[in-house]
Amino acid sequence: MLYRITTPELVTFHYRIAGLVSRALAWTIDQLIIFGLLIGFSGIAISVGFFGFALIFLVKFALDFGYYTWFELRRGGQTPGKRLFGIRVVSARGARLTFPEIMIRTLFRVIDNPALIPFVGIVGAICAMCDPWHRRLGDMAADTIVIRDARSTLSVAMTKHRSRVNSYAADPQIRQRVLARVTRGQRDLMLDLMFRRDHLEPDIRERLFERAAAHFREAYALPEDAGHLSDEQTVLNLALLVAESRVGS
Repeated sequence: MLYRITTPELVTFHYRIAGLVSRALAWTIDQLIIFGLLIGFSGIAISVGFFGFALIFLVKFALDFGYYTWFELRRGGQTPGKRLFGIRVVSARGARLTFPEIMIRTLFRVIDNPALIPFVGIVGAICAMCDPWHRRLGDMAADTIVIRDARSTLSVAMTKHRSRVNSYAADPQIRQRVLARVTRGQRDLMLDLMFRRDHLEPDIRERLFERAAAHFREAYALPEDAGHLSDEQTVLNLALLVAESRVGS
């Protein structure tokens, strides 16, 4: 099932919606991690006596809210469970996931979880099954969706686009300079352009790669003799260089 997003820049992307099974499995993994952390702390807290039980309650509360908030904010909408199953949370408007959106999703976990509030939690589960985009109540309130992460197929995409010698990766100085200067935002832009280029309108695709290539040439001080590369190949070479460094690390 595909979800269409048009960004404020009028660029249209199509995302594959994450299935309920993969979401449930990701949630299970995250709950097991939280449970393991809580068990580890409980062994210490119980030795304190009565106040230890109060501490356990506070830690459980902090883990339930802090775990999801921290990972989805710092890891681009992915908890360890979501990362394992190749899914992530994104804004339904096509913008970057914001802190308020993450907090709303996290707060709604209280009523989306059947184990905490059975009747309301069941209603939340039914909403996710009936909604065409599999949104739970928290997704509806925060205006977010959970998608299949295109970057989970990184090795496939790398193989598809590795059609010629990567002059940037072959030059030790350029390679070192790019990897030292690249920011998280630049890396995400490179990879997104690589993954989404076949789904862009030709004129929009040309403009995006032209602007991105000009920015990256200046940011990484790419040599003038690299001008034989097209704007698109420049971005793809940089994306492959960055992606291969991540896979190899």
